[in-house]
Amino acid sequence: MVGTTGTRTGTSTTATGFDMPESPAELVDACCAGDQAAWARLIQRHRAVVWTVARSHGLRPADCEDVCQVTWLRVIENIGSLNDPGRLGAWIVTTARREALRVSGSSGRYHLVDDLSEFTHETGHQTTPEETVLNRAEGDLVRKAVRHLPARHQALLGLLLRDPPMSYDAISVALAMPRGSIGPTRNRILRQARDFLRDM
Repeated sequence: MVGTTGTRTGTSTTATGFDMPESPAELVDACCAGDQAAWARLIQRHRAVVWTVARSHGLRPADCEDVCQVTWLRVIENIGSLNDPGRLGAWIVTTARREALRVSGSSGRYHLVDDLSEFTHETGHQTTPEETVLNRAEGDLVRKAVRHLPARHQALLGLLLRDPPMSYDAISVALAMPRGSIGPTRNRILRQARDFLRDM
């Protein structure tokens, strides 16, 4: 491999002299070597994804915090046994999903949000009780469709739907995903969700 890793800045210097973001494998190596700055970079890079995975399971904010804390504990405990460091992002997503399922299962049900205000814009329209019931039913179906998707797709969709949404560059780093594949993958995810809703 050409170049050296700059663990202080989170970049690798290539033979041409340009700084490139460190690869997931380089980040894993630095973390396993006890580099606290590398751990800070890892968490900074992936914490939005972990939070999104927790929220996609309909958990309340306090439960999401628990999922995040336990997820990072699992990462710290097991990062040394990661077989493919290049799959760091996918592994973290899977770990977060397992913890989210554990938390939601321990309560016996999903904690769905009370309304759709976080997904809609204020219009000044006074919603009737009948519309409220219909909106909640539709929202539950959408959330069910999202939970039916693979954890990695849930995370991508959540990052794209944030307000403001994450940039493709940031998502590429967070999920270790080629930037050019984000748009096509997003379209496939939406088609899968629509097909799921149509078949219900």
